[in-house]
Amino acid sequence: MKELLQMSKQEVNRAGILQQVADKKLSQIEAARVMGLSDRQVRRLVSRLLANGPKSIIHGLRGKPSNRRLDETLKDEAVALVKELYPDFGPTFAAEKLAENHDIQIGHEVLRQLMIREDIWRFKQRTVTHRNRRERRSCYGEMEQFDGCRHDWFEDRGPKVTLLASRDDANNTVRASFAEYEGTAPVMAFWKAYMLQHGKPQSIYLDRHGTYKVNAKSALDDPEMISQFERAMEELGIEVIHAWSPQAKGRIENLFGTLQDRLVKELRLAGIANIADANRFLAEIFLPAYNERFCVLPTSAANVHWPVSSREDLDQVLSVQSERLVNRDFTIRFKARWLQLTKTQPTLVVPKTKVVLEERLDGSLHVRLGRHYLEYKSHEAKPAPKPLPIALTSSPKPRVRTVPGPQHPWRRFTIKLHKPDISTLQGIGHF
Repeated sequence: MKELLQMSKQEVNRAGILQQVADKKLSQIEAARVMGLSDRQVRRLVSRLLANGPKSIIHGLRGKPSNRRLDETLKDEAVALVKELYPDFGPTFAAEKLAENHDIQIGHEVLRQLMIREDIWRFKQRTVTHRNRRERRSCYGEMEQFDGCRHDWFEDRGPKVTLLASRDDANNTVRASFAEYEGTAPVMAFWKAYMLQHGKPQSIYLDRHGTYKVNAKSALDDPEMISQFERAMEELGIEVIHAWSPQAKGRIENLFGTLQDRLVKELRLAGIANIADANRFLAEIFLPAYNERFCVLPTSAANVHWPVSSREDLDQVLSVQSERLVNRDFTIRFKARWLQLTKTQPTLVVPKTKVVLEERLDGSLHVRLGRHYLEYKSHEAKPAPKPLPIALTSSPKPRVRTVPGPQHPWRRFTIKLHKPDISTLQGIGHF
């Protein structure tokens, strides 16, 4: 009875060449060069072919279980842990946690197949839209992509908050912090901490959120109408680039997609449910490990961050600034408060002078005139005027209505009409 052999195309070709070597039609060295093997390996294969025939060319483990296969008990344990602790984790992230927390070494592809078989995970079908790829900037600090993402980061353990994050366009370095909302003050606090640690980036790439750009229709006709953020970056010499679509700043958008998967679960495992603990966890644990794994080498090794000059006061620049006029009584009206300027000032102040009010990140309010800061006292209501003398503070007498007399100037131009004399009119001839 004939035996059927299952051979690959490579094994069929090798069998033919080795048969020619056995028949002395081809030398072992030439056969080794054609098959890409050593002549010693060719001698072994020819010996097998002469001893056992063509089936000796087939790999001995074909049709047998792999020697590197995982034990079924280990697979069952991994699946049980995933079901219990990581049911919503992806295969790669779940495999990392099994190795990190349970000392179970299992490949993410093997775990993916197990999770699909147990109906724990399903492949997500993605739609593909063709876009032209924008090349990365070449230097670290040349461009920072920035955005905020409001999400249920603490799940049901805490309130919904916003994650502010920047990602370097050249090497993918991520910096992030949690805030209550994506407003002017939290964003400026983020960039103040960034600049104190790394310096000023050359440009910031972000969307057209109201915090970063004035979107009112009147702003289209007035190019000088800019947001507080744009004003601060202009003073610091940082270019602000506004994207017209989320895909244009896809690297920061992809980051939030990854963090909504990984960071949410890491916060859950750490039992964190407030902003302070979450920011500490980001700075000390999560971001160092994340950047070490996902950063890439930029095209250039140069760092083009600009140092913060000693003449640049970040507290002053990164503040919410408003213009007001000084009233005649040296008061300033601002947000339902009255600011009374004191008598002694570092510079001359006259009524109707335009001053700048700075609401700083620490909650303090400063009044600036040119380069000088003015002294003031704050009142909830308008300061009361100085008290009048006692003689002037007595109650006034009630007013009495009077009628002008006959000789009053108002009656000087009164016109009196007299009846005509009929006797003088008869001589005219009309009567």
